[in-house]
Amino acid sequence: MNSFLQSLEDPARPFLGPNYWILKKMGLLLPKSILGKILYIFLHETVTFFVATQYMELYVIRSDLDLVLTNMKISMLSVVCIVKVNTFVLWQKHWREVLDYITEADNFERQNEDPVKSQIVEAYTKYCRRLTYFYWALVSTTFLTTTCSPLMRYLSSSTFRENMRNGTEPFPHIFSSWMPFDKYHSPGCWITVLWHTVLCAYGAAIMAAYDTCIVVTMVFFGGKLDLLRERCKHMFGSYGTVITDKQCEEVVRQLHGIHVMLIKYSRLFNSLLSPVMFFYMVMCSLMLCASAYQLTSAQNAAQKLLMAEYLIFGIAQLFVFCWHSNDVLIKNENMTSGPFESNWYTANYRQKKDVLLLSGQLRIKNIFTAGPFANLTLPTFINILKGAYSYYTLLRK
Repeated sequence: MNSFLQSLEDPARPFLGPNYWILKKMGLLLPKSILGKILYIFLHETVTFFVATQYMELYVIRSDLDLVLTNMKISMLSVVCIVKVNTFVLWQKHWREVLDYITEADNFERQNEDPVKSQIVEAYTKYCRRLTYFYWALVSTTFLTTTCSPLMRYLSSSTFRENMRNGTEPFPHIFSSWMPFDKYHSPGCWITVLWHTVLCAYGAAIMAAYDTCIVVTMVFFGGKLDLLRERCKHMFGSYGTVITDKQCEEVVRQLHGIHVMLIKYSRLFNSLLSPVMFFYMVMCSLMLCASAYQLTSAQNAAQKLLMAEYLIFGIAQLFVFCWHSNDVLIKNENMTSGPFESNWYTANYRQKKDVLLLSGQLRIKNIFTAGPFANLTLPTFINILKGAYSYYTLLRK
């Protein structure tokens, strides 16, 4: 396992190594060859068509509440998955700009020999590696839980097995989707199982690639803010050091340029993320509601365990986004005090004016949003859970 993880590292991209690798493998970053692009786009649109068949089946089973909730719980997550894929491919050029900026800015920081800055860079790199691998493990667990749920249902219920033998219970499937053949009898049932398994693996890998890319980008912006604050602290050197007006202008110009680029690409990143997060939050409220309802109405321990794992994944996924976005907002507020933590009081009148101009620039901040109506913060996360609970109590009544 260590050898495999080491193989994911990229010397040219010391920060984004594993994330960039999975983005390329899953076709979110399309290859340069025309044939490769066509194959990946065909794959993405095939999955888009499959999600449409899930909603076709939803209309067919609309009279059975339990089947409807099961279908909605998975199909809503599937819709979010294809929205992430198609927007990433559609806005490919802008995503590459953001990723190239992160790589360039990270390499710039790694060239610095200051021990404090090096420690910040090392800290956020290690944190992103742990977070990436943990999230991949969580997605893999959810994939196994989802694909094995029909088997667990079969093994845990003798009544269900008996009903399958006498023909009163249909063959259980991973997803509820339309198929152009009989999916409840052999060989159609086994073809459907294989088809669903492959698509579930694809969806899990897309989630792992897209979500970890989003989160590590947020962590990088937070780390960049910490580094900018540290640079502001030492803009006048150590105590007792006197710098000239020209040196002060050069330092302020560099800090101003770093912040302008940071704001530019964080806003570009938010423009790519915001529409997807708005759609995701709407779907997430309904998905959490359906999972909670099925968890409380499950008949045996195996079903409850499966529903609980799915519910935990949905909450964890939403929490990761809101937590790290909120962390960037806090670090942005802390960063504005950087110039006033320096030896500004030893500067002359002209240099103090430069400090005031810089502090005004640093007050400009960018908040990651979910559409035009909500910010990606912890209060938003709590409001979504409250909304999901409200829908749940409505269903219970």
